[in-house]
Amino acid sequence: TNQEMNLHDSILILVVLSGLLSFVSSRGWGIEALRSSDATTNFGRLQQPLSLMRGGAEDDNDEERYSRQVYTLGARAHGMVRSSTVYVDGPSESGLLYECVKNLALSGVGKIVLVTSDDTVDSAYHSTEMDDLGRTYISGARAELGLSDDEAVSSDSIFVEFLRRLNPSLDVDTVARSELQDMSGGPSDILLCVDRPYTTQVSLNEVSRKSSFSFVAVETAGVYGRTFCDFGNCFEIHDIDGETPLTVPLERVERIDGEEKKIKVRCISGEKHDVSRGDVVSFLLEGGEALDVPCKVVQVHNPELVSVELDANEEEVDDIIARLNEAGRSFSRIKQLQEVSFVPLQEAVNDQTGSLFTPCDLDKSFDESRRMGIFDSFQALSVFVKEKGRLPRKADWTKFFGMVKGPTASKEAGKEWKGHCKQFMKTCAGKFTPIQAIFGAVAAQECLKAASGLYNPIRQFLIYDCDEVLPSTKKKQTEDTCSSGLEYILGTKVMDAVKNQNLFVVGAGAIGCEILKNLAAMDAGTGSKGSIIVTDMDTIEKSNLSRQLLFRDMDIGKFKSQAAKEAVGRLNDAVKIECHTSKVGDSEESTPFDDKFWSKRVSVVMNALDNVEARLFMDGQCVANEKPLVDAGTLGSKGNVQVVVPHQSEAYGSSADPPEPAIPVCTLKNFPYQISHTIQWGRDMFDGLFVRRPKQANQYSPLYAELGSEKVAERLESELGETAAIDAAKELRQDLAQPNGNDKTSLKEASIAWAIELANELFYDVTKKLLAQHPEDSLDEDGERFWSGARKTPKLIWYSSENESDGQQSVVNENYADFVRYAARLRLEGLVEDPASVGECLITKEEAIEALKKFNLSDSDGGREDESPQVQIRSHLEALGDDVWSERPQNVAEFEKDDDSNGHIAFITAASNLRAMCYGIAPADAMETRRIAGKIVPAMITTTALVSALSCIEMVKVVQDLPLQRYRNAFINLALPFFAFTAPLPAEELPGLRGSTYTMWDRLTVKEGKKTAEKGGITVRQFLRRLKKKACDDPDELDISTVTFGEFMIYANFLNEDDDDLLDKKLWEVVQGALESAAEFDKNFSRDGGDGSKAMNVEAAKFLDFTVAVEDLESGEEVELPPVRVVKS
Repeated sequence: TNQEMNLHDSILILVVLSGLLSFVSSRGWGIEALRSSDATTNFGRLQQPLSLMRGGAEDDNDEERYSRQVYTLGARAHGMVRSSTVYVDGPSESGLLYECVKNLALSGVGKIVLVTSDDTVDSAYHSTEMDDLGRTYISGARAELGLSDDEAVSSDSIFVEFLRRLNPSLDVDTVARSELQDMSGGPSDILLCVDRPYTTQVSLNEVSRKSSFSFVAVETAGVYGRTFCDFGNCFEIHDIDGETPLTVPLERVERIDGEEKKIKVRCISGEKHDVSRGDVVSFLLEGGEALDVPCKVVQVHNPELVSVELDANEEEVDDIIARLNEAGRSFSRIKQLQEVSFVPLQEAVNDQTGSLFTPCDLDKSFDESRRMGIFDSFQALSVFVKEKGRLPRKADWTKFFGMVKGPTASKEAGKEWKGHCKQFMKTCAGKFTPIQAIFGAVAAQECLKAASGLYNPIRQFLIYDCDEVLPSTKKKQTEDTCSSGLEYILGTKVMDAVKNQNLFVVGAGAIGCEILKNLAAMDAGTGSKGSIIVTDMDTIEKSNLSRQLLFRDMDIGKFKSQAAKEAVGRLNDAVKIECHTSKVGDSEESTPFDDKFWSKRVSVVMNALDNVEARLFMDGQCVANEKPLVDAGTLGSKGNVQVVVPHQSEAYGSSADPPEPAIPVCTLKNFPYQISHTIQWGRDMFDGLFVRRPKQANQYSPLYAELGSEKVAERLESELGETAAIDAAKELRQDLAQPNGNDKTSLKEASIAWAIELANELFYDVTKKLLAQHPEDSLDEDGERFWSGARKTPKLIWYSSENESDGQQSVVNENYADFVRYAARLRLEGLVEDPASVGECLITKEEAIEALKKFNLSDSDGGREDESPQVQIRSHLEALGDDVWSERPQNVAEFEKDDDSNGHIAFITAASNLRAMCYGIAPADAMETRRIAGKIVPAMITTTALVSALSCIEMVKVVQDLPLQRYRNAFINLALPFFAFTAPLPAEELPGLRGSTYTMWDRLTVKEGKKTAEKGGITVRQFLRRLKKKACDDPDELDISTVTFGEFMIYANFLNEDDDDLLDKKLWEVVQGALESAAEFDKNFSRDGGDGSKAMNVEAAKFLDFTVAVEDLESGEEVELPPVRVVKS
């Protein structure tokens, strides 16, 4: 997943909690279904672009900026967010406040209003000196605004200007708290209260109730945090989980014996539904028409079969069954509007049943003494500050505890409850950056829920802590010596350790930016021995700006790692940060991440990657070099964090996610039944027409001119085989044909003609031939109807201006015109000298329609299937004659999904929709096409911020070298909301020699030695002899069976035991020879024609790792040794 996630812990957590947490019954993890309900339900309803949806109020780049978020929220919810106003009441020096508004601003809320106040109790409730994150944000804002240290500017002004720089389209204002009393809010207005005492929270909650604002309160203290939500007496949730309901292909329906209105609904074999009992479902018929009969699921038999009750008269049931079996294409569940009620804060505080607390930790949330101890301590904190005018110090325990007057305090306080109160008091004066980032994400997400009605809100309290990060013992120190919140909470020893870590942040995208910001606030890499190294090979695009806070519009086009380094320098100029643009895992290029780098310059690796391949590489490097790894990933509202602890936990690669199911070729080619099939077909068509074919033309054009048609035909047959050679010859006949002229006008006319012929072939001829081969009433080899189940009968479609009043034909015409228009344009761009110049003569829709009207279907070439393959190949090539295209190489397109001006997505959308309409599948809009064709991973800043904060908590634990049970892998879903934390699994123990065990972290090390190195290096014989001594107390009782380096076998006793030539060779020489032989083989026999330069330079390596299998001669047992590392002298 996008950024993609390891599902090992997720699956375990879901199994454990499925019967435990009632809110999980809302089922699902992901993307808003209303996106699909806004999309086409018939051929005539295509979703409007985002800019039109909002009445044209957006600037032209708004859709691109928020594109990844729109795929998470959906267009309806995103539009509500864009029109929302959030009033923020909190100290403008608060890091939590900055986190909240940063997430809101990047999410695209319409307006943020800072509520100002001069209340002394409010001021005493927050300590700027102990708020590392707040000071970091202010430092960065001042640097970005060009303010010197001695320029006095109010924190409110800096805050406002920071927001305007962060999102130029955001409307920012300020208002006095007293003015809120007279305001009236709308459905998308929210009042967010940040780091304020309880009395202020209650007062603002009352104002929000009176003024019809939704209300969110959030605060942190030390390693503890609390959120409260009140969205009024009747809040409407449009979509409780955000999951897009599956469109389930329908095989057939049948009546249930003895039941008047109930039918059984069966999916196509291999497809699974996602419905539950009580769900309302809708059936989609051929052509995209919905069955106008309410249907409710009454029983789920298995993943492919459900029973449904029809809200229809008994006499209508048979007609409905017949209609569904004849024209039914699919069914899907329909999201139902839900109404929930909230109670005011003062009333919620007095509810001690626990029903108003959202669980957020499997171990902690159900511990009542912990929950109430933290809750009561937050209440006491407000009382203490009001009475003393300051935050409590560690010596204030007796006074503080005397103010803890929660319900539990009136009874005999248990030791555990009291212990939680005491722990809270010791850390509450300081602010812990990761906790602030976590609650900034949670609070911002709740504001978005209030604005949009999307996702299940917190009802009504959420409490979270990470007290397992606190040191077990801490050297006593006076509070006056603490220079930061982190030092106050964790102590000087841990603080110094964080400062002196060498942190390798892999990726400077959304997660990477958040991690770097947190690290800057935590002073990581500021010590004499510390540093931060960041690498990312990508450059900044417009769509990155809604999730990546370190970048601004002016940074578009820069390398992410370079821009991130500059931004971190503004946040904290004491951080020593080094940036690279190298790709990790790239063996073809020299990178700075060599053996010396891994052994000397890395303390902890923090992954911020977006693909599994790179994650697995980094995981392998961390295991090989015994380095801790913290990996994070997101997918829309879902996030995952996994920590890998050397010699304690399993690795990232210890468990593998199941591969994504591939669409069978036969389904793509002839039998699509879902829109994803036709979109993938359109994407493949783009590559075939505008990437592969120009390359093919450029390859064979000079050969044709030199050798002639006969030799080229022979070459095609030998290289491709008969069937593929026929297709290639047919393509070359079109692609090498010399147009009547080389001017743009002539090329444009030729391109339009080519596009129309292509449309005729793809959407008329191919369908006509398929139906001729398999008529509608034909049977398969088993005697069953051929066109049944997943095989849907296609129909012929073509452009027709005679019946444009027909809604379906109108959409067919629209897509035909678009197909011809954009196919011709892309063809023309391939033929002209400068593709950018095509803009001067773009093909208009009117030109495409006029050309389509003139086209005669009977003009289509029926083909030469009755002739032999050899004759067909030669006929196509000979038709070219002597005058073939040789003006210049044809231009190859490079697919770009985010640039609407290039016509790439427009072409794929039209091609996909035409094919979909051939098979009775409802077409998709450009937004859905872009998501599937571009393999876009939905993303939003709140999830990114949360997993990044969790990553930093695990980093602090790694620095302290804590026992495994203190670490936490996390799986979160902000939509539900759902938070699950588990300790990492221990490393698996593997069987070794004579009953011993080892883990993936163990290894046997053989050192070459200086004297051996001076003689040219260790030989294979010496290596085997030394390895025996290392592996066994009695080397004579051990026989080494095989030695492999990666995929290459270096030694095998059954082949090489008496091979003195091999045994006396230097080990490095044997490995290098194996690698070079493989590279040479690749060069001579692979399709891509490797250049032989990919072989690793063994001489440059500091060590090599081998896999060795041995036989115990005493027992006859054969086992694999722990990884064997040979270290050069």
